[in-house]
Amino acid sequence: MKWKNKGYELDKVAEDITELIRLHEKIYVFGAGVFGKNMQEILEYLHMFGGYIDNDKEKQKNGVDGKEVISFDQYLKNGNQNQIVIAADKKNIPSISKQISENGFEINKNYFTYETFMYYYLPIIMAYEYNTSYVALAQICLTERCSLKCEKCAHGCFNVGSDVPDMEFSLACQSADSFFSKVDVCGEFVLIGGEPLLYKELPETIAYIGEKYRSQMMILSITTNGTILPGPAVIEMCQKYDVTFRISNYSKEISVLKEKYEKLTALLDENHIPYTLGKSEEEWVDYGFEWVMYEADEEKLTGVFDACKTPCREIRGDKFYYCVMARSVSDNLKFHVGEDDYLDMSSLTGENYKKILLEFSVGYSDKGYLDMCRRCNGAEAYRYPVPAARQKR
Repeated sequence: MKWKNKGYELDKVAEDITELIRLHEKIYVFGAGVFGKNMQEILEYLHMFGGYIDNDKEKQKNGVDGKEVISFDQYLKNGNQNQIVIAADKKNIPSISKQISENGFEINKNYFTYETFMYYYLPIIMAYEYNTSYVALAQICLTERCSLKCEKCAHGCFNVGSDVPDMEFSLACQSADSFFSKVDVCGEFVLIGGEPLLYKELPETIAYIGEKYRSQMMILSITTNGTILPGPAVIEMCQKYDVTFRISNYSKEISVLKEKYEKLTALLDENHIPYTLGKSEEEWVDYGFEWVMYEADEEKLTGVFDACKTPCREIRGDKFYYCVMARSVSDNLKFHVGEDDYLDMSSLTGENYKKILLEFSVGYSDKGYLDMCRRCNGAEAYRYPVPAARQKR
Protein backbone atom coordinates (compact mmCIF):
# COMPACT_ATOMS: atom_id res chain seq x y z
CA MET A 1 0.00 0.00 0.00
CA LYS A 2 1.30 3.40 -0.92
CA TRP A 3 1.23 6.18 1.62
CA LYS A 4 -1.21 8.92 0.65
CA ASN A 5 -1.99 10.40 4.06
CA LYS A 6 0.90 9.36 6.28
CA GLY A 7 -0.03 9.05 9.93
CA TYR A 8 -3.78 9.03 9.23
CA GLU A 9 -4.27 6.11 6.82
CA LEU A 10 -5.97 3.87 9.38
CA ASP A 11 -8.24 6.36 11.14
CA LYS A 12 -11.48 4.95 9.71
CA VAL A 13 -10.50 1.32 10.28
CA ALA A 14 -9.48 2.20 13.82
CA GLU A 15 -12.80 3.95 14.48
CA ASP A 16 -14.74 0.87 13.38
CA ILE A 17 -12.68 -1.76 15.18
CA THR A 18 -12.33 0.15 18.45
CA GLU A 19 -16.09 0.75 18.48
CA LEU A 20 -16.62 -3.00 18.20
CA ILE A 21 -14.11 -3.70 20.97
CA ARG A 22 -15.75 -1.19 23.31
CA LEU A 23 -19.16 -2.66 22.52
CA HIS A 24 -18.24 -6.30 23.13
CA GLU A 25 -15.38 -5.84 25.62
CA LYS A 26 -14.23 -9.48 25.70
CA ILE A 27 -12.86 -11.74 22.96
CA TYR A 28 -13.20 -15.52 22.89
CA VAL A 29 -10.43 -17.65 21.43
CA PHE A 30 -11.56 -20.53 19.22
CA GLY A 31 -8.75 -23.05 19.61
CA ALA A 32 -7.10 -24.03 22.89
CA GLY A 33 -3.76 -25.12 21.44
CA VAL A 34 -0.41 -23.38 20.90
CA PHE A 35 -1.88 -20.47 18.91
CA GLY A 36 -4.68 -20.13 21.42
CA LYS A 37 -2.32 -19.88 24.36
CA ASN A 38 -0.36 -17.13 22.60
CA MET A 39 -3.61 -15.30 21.94
CA GLN A 40 -4.73 -15.76 25.55
CA GLU A 41 -1.55 -14.15 26.89
CA ILE A 42 -1.97 -11.10 24.68
CA LEU A 43 -5.68 -10.68 25.43
CA GLU A 44 -5.12 -11.05 29.16
CA TYR A 45 -2.48 -8.32 28.92
CA LEU A 46 -5.26 -6.12 27.53
CA HIS A 47 -7.89 -7.47 29.98
CA MET A 48 -9.90 -8.67 26.98
CA PHE A 49 -9.75 -12.48 27.29
CA GLY A 50 -13.25 -13.94 27.50
CA GLY A 51 -12.48 -17.66 27.38
CA TYR A 52 -11.75 -20.64 25.16
CA ILE A 53 -13.93 -22.38 22.59
CA ASP A 54 -12.77 -25.72 21.16
CA ASN A 55 -14.32 -28.67 19.34
CA ASP A 56 -12.10 -31.12 21.25
CA LYS A 57 -14.29 -32.90 23.82
CA GLU A 58 -11.31 -33.79 26.01
CA LYS A 59 -10.37 -30.12 26.29
CA GLN A 60 -14.00 -29.28 27.04
CA LYS A 61 -13.97 -31.85 29.81
CA ASN A 62 -10.57 -31.10 31.37
CA GLY A 63 -9.87 -27.50 30.41
CA VAL A 64 -6.44 -26.18 29.46
CA ASP A 65 -3.93 -24.86 31.99
CA GLY A 66 -6.72 -24.22 34.47
CA LYS A 67 -8.88 -22.39 31.94
CA GLU A 68 -12.39 -23.53 31.10
CA VAL A 69 -12.98 -24.66 27.51
CA ILE A 70 -16.50 -24.66 26.10
CA SER A 71 -18.04 -25.94 22.89
CA PHE A 72 -19.30 -23.54 20.25
CA ASP A 73 -22.83 -24.77 20.94
CA GLN A 74 -22.39 -23.86 24.59
CA TYR A 75 -21.06 -20.46 23.60
CA LEU A 76 -24.23 -19.87 21.58
CA LYS A 77 -26.48 -21.17 24.35
CA ASN A 78 -24.83 -18.78 26.79
CA GLY A 79 -26.04 -15.91 24.61
CA ASN A 80 -22.53 -14.49 24.19
CA GLN A 81 -22.16 -11.57 21.81
CA ASN A 82 -18.39 -11.35 22.14
CA GLN A 83 -16.08 -11.40 19.18
CA ILE A 84 -14.12 -14.53 18.36
CA VAL A 85 -10.56 -15.05 17.12
CA ILE A 86 -9.86 -18.37 15.41
CA ALA A 87 -6.48 -19.49 16.77
CA ALA A 88 -5.93 -22.78 14.99
CA ASP A 89 -3.70 -24.50 12.47
CA LYS A 90 -4.24 -23.16 8.95
CA LYS A 91 -5.74 -26.44 7.73
CA ASN A 92 -8.48 -26.22 10.37
CA ILE A 93 -9.42 -22.57 9.80
CA PRO A 94 -11.82 -23.14 6.85
CA SER A 95 -13.98 -25.66 8.72
CA ILE A 96 -14.06 -23.53 11.90
CA SER A 97 -14.83 -20.42 9.87
CA LYS A 98 -17.71 -22.24 8.19
CA GLN A 99 -18.99 -23.43 11.57
CA ILE A 100 -19.02 -19.86 12.89
CA SER A 101 -20.36 -18.11 9.78
CA GLU A 102 -23.26 -20.57 9.44
CA ASN A 103 -24.50 -19.15 12.73
CA GLY A 104 -24.68 -15.59 11.43
CA PHE A 105 -21.21 -14.35 12.35
CA GLU A 106 -19.46 -12.04 9.89
CA ILE A 107 -15.73 -12.26 9.17
CA ASN A 108 -13.68 -9.25 10.37
CA LYS A 109 -16.66 -8.00 12.33
CA ASN A 110 -17.91 -10.75 14.65
CA TYR A 111 -14.93 -13.06 14.20
CA PHE A 112 -11.35 -12.92 12.93
CA THR A 113 -8.62 -15.31 11.90
CA TYR A 114 -5.50 -15.40 14.05
CA GLU A 115 -3.14 -13.79 11.52
CA THR A 116 -5.55 -11.01 10.52
CA PHE A 117 -6.23 -10.10 14.13
CA MET A 118 -2.64 -10.43 15.36
CA TYR A 119 -0.88 -8.61 12.53
CA TYR A 120 -3.50 -6.08 11.48
CA TYR A 121 -6.32 -5.34 13.89
CA LEU A 122 -4.50 -5.78 17.19
CA PRO A 123 -1.73 -3.26 16.37
CA ILE A 124 -4.44 -0.79 15.32
CA ILE A 125 -6.34 -1.33 18.58
CA MET A 126 -3.14 -0.88 20.59
CA ALA A 127 -2.18 2.37 18.84
CA TYR A 128 -5.58 4.04 18.75
CA GLU A 129 -7.20 2.73 21.92
CA TYR A 130 -4.15 2.44 24.20
CA ASN A 131 -1.65 4.88 22.60
CA THR A 132 0.76 1.95 22.54
CA SER A 133 3.05 1.04 19.65
CA TYR A 134 2.79 -2.71 19.19
CA VAL A 135 4.63 -4.98 16.75
CA ALA A 136 3.48 -8.60 16.73
CA LEU A 137 6.76 -10.13 15.55
CA ALA A 138 10.25 -8.71 15.07
CA GLN A 139 13.65 -10.29 14.63
CA ILE A 140 17.35 -9.62 14.87
CA CYS A 141 19.39 -11.70 12.44
CA LEU A 142 22.60 -12.25 14.42
CA THR A 143 24.39 -14.29 11.76
CA GLU A 144 23.78 -15.30 8.17
CA ARG A 145 25.96 -18.40 8.68
CA CYS A 146 24.16 -21.69 9.10
CA SER A 147 25.05 -25.27 10.03
CA LEU A 148 22.85 -26.55 7.18
CA LYS A 149 22.84 -25.79 3.45
CA CYS A 150 19.16 -25.98 2.52
CA GLU A 151 18.54 -25.59 -1.22
CA LYS A 152 15.53 -23.34 -0.87
CA CYS A 153 16.44 -21.49 2.30
CA ALA A 154 14.15 -18.46 2.44
CA HIS A 155 17.10 -16.36 3.63
CA GLY A 156 19.60 -17.57 1.05
CA CYS A 157 21.95 -18.78 3.79
CA PHE A 158 23.20 -21.64 1.58
CA ASN A 159 25.30 -19.00 -0.18
CA VAL A 160 27.01 -17.76 2.99
CA GLY A 161 30.50 -19.05 3.73
CA SER A 162 31.81 -19.89 7.19
CA ASP A 163 34.18 -16.92 6.97
CA VAL A 164 31.42 -14.32 6.57
CA PRO A 165 31.42 -12.06 9.65
CA ASP A 166 28.45 -12.10 11.99
CA MET A 167 26.61 -9.02 13.22
CA GLU A 168 28.81 -7.04 15.59
CA PHE A 169 27.65 -7.34 19.20
CA SER A 170 27.47 -3.55 19.40
CA LEU A 171 25.11 -3.51 16.39
CA ALA A 172 22.91 -6.18 17.98
CA CYS A 173 22.63 -3.99 21.06
CA GLN A 174 21.99 -0.86 19.00
CA SER A 175 19.29 -2.70 17.05
CA ALA A 176 17.43 -3.58 20.24
CA ASP A 177 17.90 -0.06 21.58
CA SER A 178 16.52 1.48 18.39
CA PHE A 179 13.56 -0.88 18.19
CA PHE A 180 12.42 -0.56 21.79
CA SER A 181 12.91 3.18 21.84
CA LYS A 182 9.91 3.36 19.51
CA VAL A 183 8.05 0.08 20.16
CA ASP A 184 6.26 -0.13 23.51
CA VAL A 185 5.30 -3.80 23.29
CA CYS A 186 6.43 -6.63 21.01
CA GLY A 187 4.40 -9.84 20.84
CA GLU A 188 7.45 -11.98 20.08
CA PHE A 189 11.03 -10.81 19.70
CA VAL A 190 13.21 -13.39 17.96
CA LEU A 191 16.95 -13.98 17.72
CA ILE A 192 17.50 -15.71 14.39
CA GLY A 193 20.10 -16.60 11.79
CA GLY A 194 21.31 -18.43 9.81
CA GLU A 195 21.77 -20.52 12.91
CA PRO A 196 21.88 -18.20 15.95
CA LEU A 197 23.67 -20.77 18.12
CA LEU A 198 26.73 -20.19 15.93
CA TYR A 199 26.83 -16.61 17.22
CA LYS A 200 29.64 -16.36 19.77
CA GLU A 201 28.12 -13.42 21.64
CA LEU A 202 24.70 -15.07 22.01
CA PRO A 203 24.81 -15.21 25.86
CA GLU A 204 25.81 -11.54 26.05
CA THR A 205 23.11 -10.59 23.53
CA ILE A 206 20.39 -12.39 25.49
CA ALA A 207 21.64 -10.74 28.69
CA TYR A 208 21.66 -7.24 27.17
CA ILE A 209 18.22 -7.52 25.58
CA GLY A 210 16.74 -9.42 28.50
CA GLU A 211 17.99 -6.99 31.14
CA LYS A 212 16.86 -3.86 29.32
CA TYR A 213 13.75 -4.89 27.38
CA ARG A 214 12.28 -8.18 28.61
CA SER A 215 9.32 -6.33 30.11
CA GLN A 216 8.50 -4.87 26.69
CA MET A 217 8.04 -8.23 25.00
CA MET A 218 5.59 -11.01 25.65
CA ILE A 219 7.86 -13.71 24.28
CA LEU A 220 11.64 -13.68 23.75
CA SER A 221 12.68 -16.58 21.55
CA ILE A 222 15.51 -18.20 19.61
CA THR A 223 14.77 -19.96 16.33
CA THR A 224 17.16 -22.87 15.79
CA ASN A 225 17.51 -25.80 13.41
CA GLY A 226 18.45 -27.98 16.38
CA THR A 227 21.88 -29.04 15.13
CA ILE A 228 23.81 -27.33 17.96
CA LEU A 229 23.33 -27.77 21.69
CA PRO A 230 23.36 -24.51 23.66
CA GLY A 231 26.27 -24.20 26.07
CA PRO A 232 26.03 -23.46 29.82
CA ALA A 233 26.20 -19.68 29.35
CA VAL A 234 23.30 -19.68 26.86
CA ILE A 235 21.29 -22.00 29.13
CA GLU A 236 21.86 -19.70 32.10
CA MET A 237 20.71 -16.61 30.21
CA CYS A 238 17.69 -18.42 28.76
CA GLN A 239 16.62 -19.45 32.25
CA LYS A 240 17.15 -15.96 33.64
CA TYR A 241 15.21 -14.17 30.91
CA ASP A 242 12.57 -16.77 30.11
CA VAL A 243 13.66 -17.50 26.54
CA THR A 244 11.67 -19.92 24.40
CA PHE A 245 13.35 -22.16 21.82
CA ARG A 246 11.57 -22.53 18.46
CA ILE A 247 13.05 -25.70 16.95
CA SER A 248 12.56 -26.29 13.23
CA ASN A 249 11.90 -29.96 12.51
CA TYR A 250 13.70 -31.19 9.40
CA SER A 251 14.05 -34.84 10.45
CA LYS A 252 12.11 -36.21 7.47
CA GLU A 253 14.74 -34.95 5.03
CA ILE A 254 17.72 -35.20 7.42
CA SER A 255 17.15 -38.34 9.50
CA VAL A 256 20.17 -37.82 11.79
CA LEU A 257 18.44 -34.73 13.18
CA LYS A 258 15.93 -36.85 15.09
CA GLU A 259 18.62 -37.87 17.57
CA LYS A 260 19.86 -34.28 17.82
CA TYR A 261 16.32 -33.08 18.60
CA GLU A 262 16.03 -35.69 21.34
CA LYS A 263 19.26 -34.45 22.92
CA LEU A 264 18.27 -30.80 22.60
CA THR A 265 14.76 -31.22 24.01
CA ALA A 266 16.12 -33.35 26.87
CA LEU A 267 18.60 -30.58 27.72
CA LEU A 268 15.88 -27.94 27.59
CA ASP A 269 13.53 -30.07 29.71
CA GLU A 270 16.30 -30.64 32.27
CA ASN A 271 16.82 -26.90 32.57
CA HIS A 272 13.11 -25.98 32.47
CA ILE A 273 13.45 -23.93 29.28
CA PRO A 274 10.26 -23.78 27.18
CA TYR A 275 10.41 -24.87 23.56
CA THR A 276 8.29 -25.84 20.59
CA LEU A 277 9.10 -28.68 18.20
CA GLY A 278 6.43 -29.32 15.63
CA LYS A 279 5.88 -32.19 13.25
CA SER A 280 8.61 -32.90 10.74
CA GLU A 281 8.29 -30.46 7.85
CA GLU A 282 7.73 -32.19 4.53
CA GLU A 283 7.23 -29.28 2.20
CA TRP A 284 8.40 -25.73 1.73
CA VAL A 285 7.55 -23.26 -1.00
CA ASP A 286 9.90 -21.84 -3.59
CA TYR A 287 9.78 -18.06 -3.38
CA GLY A 288 11.66 -17.95 -6.66
CA PHE A 289 14.37 -15.54 -5.56
CA GLU A 290 16.90 -17.11 -7.93
CA TRP A 291 14.71 -17.26 -11.02
CA VAL A 292 11.77 -14.84 -10.74
CA MET A 293 12.07 -11.43 -12.36
CA TYR A 294 8.88 -9.44 -12.86
CA GLU A 295 9.03 -6.70 -15.45
CA ALA A 296 6.00 -5.11 -13.84
CA ASP A 297 4.81 -1.59 -13.33
CA GLU A 298 4.32 0.05 -9.95
CA GLU A 299 0.64 -0.89 -9.72
CA LYS A 300 1.37 -4.58 -10.38
CA LEU A 301 4.19 -4.68 -7.83
CA THR A 302 1.98 -3.00 -5.23
CA GLY A 303 -0.57 -5.76 -5.83
CA VAL A 304 2.10 -8.44 -5.35
CA PHE A 305 3.19 -6.79 -2.10
CA ASP A 306 -0.32 -6.25 -0.73
CA ALA A 307 -1.25 -9.91 -1.35
CA CYS A 308 1.80 -11.20 0.53
CA LYS A 309 1.33 -9.84 4.07
CA THR A 310 4.46 -11.48 5.45
CA PRO A 311 4.68 -11.10 9.26
CA CYS A 312 8.49 -11.18 9.35
CA ARG A 313 9.85 -7.77 10.40
CA GLU A 314 13.54 -7.19 11.07
CA ILE A 315 15.47 -4.55 12.98
CA ARG A 316 19.07 -3.90 11.98
CA GLY A 317 20.58 -0.85 13.59
CA ASP A 318 18.09 1.96 12.97
CA LYS A 319 16.75 0.19 9.88
CA PHE A 320 13.36 -1.47 10.31
CA TYR A 321 12.69 -3.84 7.42
CA TYR A 322 9.20 -4.96 6.51
CA CYS A 323 10.44 -8.31 5.16
CA VAL A 324 13.49 -9.97 6.70
CA MET A 325 13.69 -12.37 3.74
CA ALA A 326 13.87 -9.54 1.23
CA ARG A 327 16.79 -7.98 3.08
CA SER A 328 18.69 -11.20 3.82
CA VAL A 329 18.23 -12.79 0.37
CA SER A 330 19.34 -9.59 -1.35
CA ASP A 331 22.46 -9.50 0.83
CA ASN A 332 23.26 -13.22 0.79
CA LEU A 333 22.71 -13.75 -2.93
CA LYS A 334 24.45 -10.45 -3.74
CA PHE A 335 21.45 -8.98 -5.55
CA HIS A 336 21.91 -5.49 -4.05
CA VAL A 337 18.18 -4.93 -4.45
CA GLY A 338 16.00 -2.80 -2.19
CA GLU A 339 18.84 -1.43 -0.11
CA ASP A 340 16.68 1.58 0.82
CA ASP A 341 13.51 -0.42 1.54
CA TYR A 342 13.31 0.21 5.28
CA LEU A 343 11.87 2.64 7.80
CA ASP A 344 14.49 4.72 9.59
CA MET A 345 13.56 4.40 13.25
CA SER A 346 15.65 7.43 14.15
CA SER A 347 13.43 9.55 11.87
CA LEU A 348 10.30 8.77 13.88
CA THR A 349 9.70 11.94 15.84
CA GLY A 350 6.69 14.02 16.72
CA GLU A 351 3.48 13.09 18.45
CA ASN A 352 2.14 11.01 15.54
CA TYR A 353 5.14 8.70 15.13
CA LYS A 354 3.34 5.68 16.62
CA LYS A 355 0.74 5.76 13.86
CA ILE A 356 3.41 6.09 11.17
CA LEU A 357 5.22 3.09 12.64
CA LEU A 358 1.90 1.22 12.75
CA GLU A 359 1.18 2.01 9.11
CA PHE A 360 4.59 0.78 8.01
CA SER A 361 4.17 -2.39 10.07
CA VAL A 362 0.89 -3.25 8.36
CA GLY A 363 2.22 -2.55 4.87
CA TYR A 364 2.30 1.14 3.99
CA SER A 365 5.38 2.72 2.44
CA ASP A 366 6.39 5.54 0.14
CA LYS A 367 6.57 3.22 -2.91
CA GLY A 368 3.86 0.76 -1.88
CA TYR A 369 6.07 -2.27 -2.53
CA LEU A 370 9.61 -3.61 -2.04
CA ASP A 371 12.10 -3.81 -4.88
CA MET A 372 12.59 -7.50 -3.99
CA CYS A 373 8.92 -8.08 -4.90
CA ARG A 374 10.21 -8.29 -8.48
CA ARG A 375 12.15 -11.40 -7.50
CA CYS A 376 9.56 -13.14 -5.31
CA ASN A 377 6.52 -15.36 -5.84
CA GLY A 378 4.97 -13.81 -2.73
CA ALA A 379 1.48 -15.08 -1.96
CA GLU A 380 1.65 -17.34 -5.03
CA ALA A 381 4.65 -19.27 -3.67
CA TYR A 382 2.37 -22.11 -2.55
CA ARG A 383 2.06 -23.00 -6.24
CA TYR A 384 5.72 -24.01 -6.21
CA PRO A 385 6.16 -26.69 -3.52
CA VAL A 386 9.63 -28.06 -2.83
CA PRO A 387 10.95 -30.65 -0.35
CA ALA A 388 11.69 -29.08 3.01
CA ALA A 389 15.35 -28.70 4.00
CA ARG A 390 16.82 -30.59 1.06
CA GLN A 391 20.55 -30.09 1.27
CA LYS A 392 22.78 -28.76 -1.48
CA ARG A 393 25.11 -31.46 -2.76
